[in-house]
Parts: sequence; C-alpha cells; structure tokens
Amino acid sequence: MYPVLKEGVSIGTFQYEGSDATHYFIENADGEEFEISRRLWDALLKADGTRPLDLPDNGRRILPKLKRHGLVRTSRFVQDNGLFNRFILFPIGNRLQAGRLVFKALNAALPAVSILAFAISVYVTASGGAESGDSFSWWLYYALIVLSLALHELGHLVAGVAYGYKISDTGILLLGIIPFGAYVAHEDMEDATKAEKIQFALAGVEVNLLMAGICLILAMQSYQWSRTMFSVANVNVILAGVNLLPASGLDGESALSAACGINSISEVARKWLTNKKCRKKLLRAGLPGYACFCFFSVTMISKVILWLLIGLDVVLVFFNIF
Repeated sequence: MYPVLKEGVSIGTFQYEGSDATHYFIENADGEEFEISRRLWDALLKADGTRPLDLPDNGRRILPKLKRHGLVRTSRFVQDNGLFNRFILFPIGNRLQAGRLVFKALNAALPAVSILAFAISVYVTASGGAESGDSFSWWLYYALIVLSLALHELGHLVAGVAYGYKISDTGILLLGIIPFGAYVAHEDMEDATKAEKIQFALAGVEVNLLMAGICLILAMQSYQWSRTMFSVANVNVILAGVNLLPASGLDGESALSAACGINSISEVARKWLTNKKCRKKLLRAGLPGYACFCFFSVTMISKVILWLLIGLDVVLVFFNIF
C-alpha cells in the first residue's frame, strides 16, 4: 500500500520569532515534532494511501525514517489495540468525490426504498403463505452473508461521500487475526447537520433491511433456494437489530448521540450510573428520572445484549432453525 499518515499525526506551518520565513513541521501521536522541507510537506498533504509520494528516489531514504518515528504507515494491517485490529482493503482518499452527485442520489433514496421494500416483502411473505424448501445451500448462504456485511459498510460509504465526510479507507475488522466484521474509517464532520449524522449512522441498517426484503421476495420466487433466502433475510434482520443497539461503537449509539447533540450517549449513561450522586438525582426525579435510569441501564448492558444476539444468530445458523 502507498504511504498514509498514521492516526494522530498532524502537519502544519510555523515561523521563527523575528523571521517572516515559513517553515514546515510534522508531529506524531506522541507529541514529537520534526521540521521538514516544503517538498516533503506538500507530499505528505497528499499521503492518503492511494498514490505514491512525490519524493526524490521514490522516498527510499526518507520513508524508513518517517515510519520509524511513527509518522506514516504502508502496511494494510493496522493494530488499533491489543485485541481489535483492521485490515485495509481499499484506501479511499478523494477517489470517489468525482461521483458525489450519484452518491447523493443513492443516499437520498436509500431510507424510503429500504423501508418500503422490507415492509412490502414482509406483507407479501405473510399473506402468501410461503413454504420453505428442503435443500439448503451453505455456499450461497455464506456468500450472501459476506455480501450483506460488505453492503452494510457500503451504505455508510455512500452516505459519507454524499455528505462530504473525509473517508480514509474501508476493510475488515479483526479479532486478533480472525475476521469478524467490516468498517469504513472516517473523520467526523463538525459542520454536518444532525439529520446528516443520523443518516450516516443508519445507512448500514437501511441496507440490511433492503437486503432482507430482497431475500424474502427471492424466497417467494424460488422454492429450491427459499430456505437459504429466508435464512439470509433473518440474519440481515438480526444485523439491523444488533446495529441499532445503543452500545458504544454501534450505529444505534451514533444515531442516538447525534439526535441528542452529544458525542456519546453510552459515555453519558456510564457517567450517570457509576456516580452515586448522579444515580440518586435520577431516582429522586420521579417518572422522568426513572425513565432515564432505565434507558441508561439498557445502554450499559447493551453490549451483553449484543453478544446474546450474535449467539442467537450462530444458534440459528448452526441448527438451521428458521
């Protein structure tokens, strides 16, 4: 992969006291600053992983120094902490901005189309008395599950490009070295409206509902593949439900935080429930206080609910109970 600035790295300009000359610097995540040349500064401004840096000798001399000081990376494997890691599949940068009008149209249509498709498919399935076939295609099932996970992130990507979010890359989430999900890495836009933040958070859920609706319709049309399609539809509904939980890092928490105008509803819940004075204040506030206490409690235990739902999904898949 081409060089990209590491997380927490900043670059900028400065002037020495008593001088009008402009100098350039780069600072790593540990706060170490290094003065750099104008040419290197210009090159690093474009270091988004999608192109080689315009440097002498193709950067063979300077790149090892930049990596040694924690300023750039060229590996697709990113270690976020000791347990959770990322594998970058596609560096994005500014590649998709040329088609922003198309992404805006897709994003505008997604909420209504997904809800309508899911509602119609549920109605048709319930009223049609669909029967499930005897055969089950495991290869098709897993292929469609992987596609569902990819399309979930594509929903976020479409919304992000439509709203002008700075999206750096997309790829696979790893538990150690075991794949367990996908992601779209982005920087939050401070000037994004509340509605834009909510739609960006929920775009993946909308795609899962759309996928569930499509699979239900296909199950009605093909007796041979109906059992597989019903299974994939069920998993997509579970994926939508899981992502709507207000657990930290999930889409539901992001949407709810955006709606409330705060950074993290789960952090607010943790503060109010772990502080004795805050808990007493809630419980003495009557019905509104009890409602907030219950909601904050659900928020705190939602990660447990998350793993229970994932476990349920595994059970449904393993025993084929659909």
